[in-house]
Amino acid sequence: MKKPVVILATALSTVALAGVVGIGVASADPTTSPSPGASASATPGATAKPDKAGKHAKGDLTRRALHGEVTLGGKKHKVVDFQRGTVSSVSATAISVESKDGYSATYVVDAKTKVRQAKEQAAIGDVKKGDKVRVVAVKDGSTVTATRIADRTK
Repeated sequence: MKKPVVILATALSTVALAGVVGIGVASADPTTSPSPGASASATPGATAKPDKAGKHAKGDLTRRALHGEVTLGGKKHKVVDFQRGTVSSVSATAISVESKDGYSATYVVDAKTKVRQAKEQAAIGDVKKGDKVRVVAVKDGSTVTATRIADRTK
């Protein structure tokens, strides 16, 4: 493969991985839209390699991303949103999260939503306002449904 193609493939894989792994979420709230000048660009070599202990460096994209959206290919394209932030409200059917940059989004919670606390299976009722969470959601039209919620509060 030619070097530019390899760099592009690596950059695209990194962006897709960030969405699939489940870091935070953009464009989830239909009332919020990105600014007209907002854009994303991949920087060659932006992926961090694990150190000897298997941990990623501070510059790792998946550890720094606050929110975003990725379109996954396949037989049917799938839009995956992710967000990392603080719970501003939570109920049995929805969760609202605000990121450090002020971005806020609300996600539908249903019976298929998987919730984890301290790496253990939990229920949406265990998540409280003020908890720090990571949300991964699937977008279908204007509906954004959480597939995973990881409560990172210690």
